[in-house]
Amino acid sequence: MLSTFLHKVYIYILIGLVAVSFVMIWQLTAPPYGQQVYFYIPRQEEHTVPVSMTNHFTDSGDLWLVNYDNPLPQDFTPPSLVTFQGIRLHIVAFTAYTEMLAAMSAEGGTHGLQLISAYRPYEYQQRLFDNKTRALVSQGHSAAAASELAANIVQRPGASEHQTGLALDVTVTGQLTQDFALTKAGQWLAANSHRFGFIIRYPQHKTEITNIIYEPWHLRYVGIPHASIIWENGITLEEYAQFIASGPYIQWCKQSEGQAYYLVMFSEFLHDEPLPGLIYISSTRYGGGAGYIMTFHRTTY
Repeated sequence: MLSTFLHKVYIYILIGLVAVSFVMIWQLTAPPYGQQVYFYIPRQEEHTVPVSMTNHFTDSGDLWLVNYDNPLPQDFTPPSLVTFQGIRLHIVAFTAYTEMLAAMSAEGGTHGLQLISAYRPYEYQQRLFDNKTRALVSQGHSAAAASELAANIVQRPGASEHQTGLALDVTVTGQLTQDFALTKAGQWLAANSHRFGFIIRYPQHKTEITNIIYEPWHLRYVGIPHASIIWENGITLEEYAQFIASGPYIQWCKQSEGQAYYLVMFSEFLHDEPLPGLIYISSTRYGGGAGYIMTFHRTTY
């Protein structure tokens, strides 16, 4: 019992030393109050993590890149699914979505916004894909051509973000159309959803990267500050995953709101327990094994 206790004390001391080191760097490099800026500190050497620390991290999954090249296993089911208005979604997406609805209402109304889809199991996505393929075949396309065309509209099973529970489809009419971008709700989300950790996952003029048509109704929770970095740079999650994998450390500050974040990239973690404090792990492991990000958060007021 004593050795187990001492082992845990050792682990938390190591975690504390890591956190203190990065916070000290952070304090020295933080921009003056009132500025909104993020910048990059190039990696000098690969970080290694003591083996004794590797069982004390939890992967939030916020940054999992899920697409045709990075599919989820057929049997994957996200943890902590909750039901909201009859729809199942990941609890972190639910929390962020309800906070966003409250802010949206306070800032002018929700404009009839409705959540119509979130978590979908692999089998359900298979049915959607098959139905779209059959519809295209009935329009005169060959089976092979119909399958390729269908994949631009409905993700193949395993390649759908909906299987994570972190993707939401919203509407004001009950239909998913690109005209949603012209509605007050669609315009508000395009300008503000990043504040709550969401991105418009399949933006306009980026179809050559996402291989999916423009979907202004499709929100993906990636967490703060990642959503803001993606939004400010006008990039996709694919591009962000590549940037994260390239290895710089990132400091992102929004001093006007009294918030600052410091993102630290590590290459490997094995973990099953949450890390205490305002630190969490976001994974890009479905983006080519890029690794994990420790996100330190502080209030600057």
